[in-house]
Amino acid sequence: MTNIFKAMLSASFCVVATAAASQSLTGGDVTATYGGLTDSDLDVSGYNLAASGEIGFDRVFALQGDLSYSDTDLGLFSSDTIAFTGHAIYHANEFASFGMYYGQESSDGDDLKFYGVEGGYEAQQLKVEGYFGISSVDLGEAYAGTELAEAGAIIGDFELNQAGVQVGYDVTEMFTVMGRYDQIHFTDALSYDRFGAGVAADLGNNIGLSAEIGRLNVDLAGLSEGVTYANIGATYTFGAERGATFGARDSAHTLTGF
Repeated sequence: MTNIFKAMLSASFCVVATAAASQSLTGGDVTATYGGLTDSDLDVSGYNLAASGEIGFDRVFALQGDLSYSDTDLGLFSSDTIAFTGHAIYHANEFASFGMYYGQESSDGDDLKFYGVEGGYEAQQLKVEGYFGISSVDLGEAYAGTELAEAGAIIGDFELNQAGVQVGYDVTEMFTVMGRYDQIHFTDALSYDRFGAGVAADLGNNIGLSAEIGRLNVDLAGLSEGVTYANIGATYTFGAERGATFGARDSAHTLTGF
């Protein structure tokens, strides 16, 4: 399934890239976010630096690229993650856009691949964005050299379904209230989800601030455990008023909350 989707997305990128080769950057944004867990026994915090840029052709097809770097402090341990995501976008009209995305992130030698479809709607004060996809972890490298590998066990990708939706409503020209829900699951016995609510403020000169608080929940065989997270961020937007069309799909933006 991964190879089929990659082929479809590659074909879309080739078509759009050919058409957009002579075009300029139509929109993008640069964001810095800091957050952590507020009610955990572990001292967990981290920051994320992300940039997105979109190249468009006419008003229909576009390409978007996201680059993200995260540094997470897990008490005595720390983790650095770099992620890149590409989006092939179709603007159906001035209100609705649809796309396919494919990305990969690497943390201390471990790779996570993610791909899927997405859609967004924006009209007047309301903004809605959703996605559905697959996250794939290559367990072959993780088990290399272990007894399982030496015994000849065939260990491949571990795939999980992932989906999410984010809604924003402009209360005034300056303030926006936001809500989001993200989930990733393997079976009914193993799932992880994120609920979040926040507010964003437009300070003018393409600069915005945001803050969010929410819950991260893990459900394993009917046993649930949850923690509260909070984050603050600053964004500089250029080009189109909304910057890039779609949000980032790496784990720092969809699952951890920071």
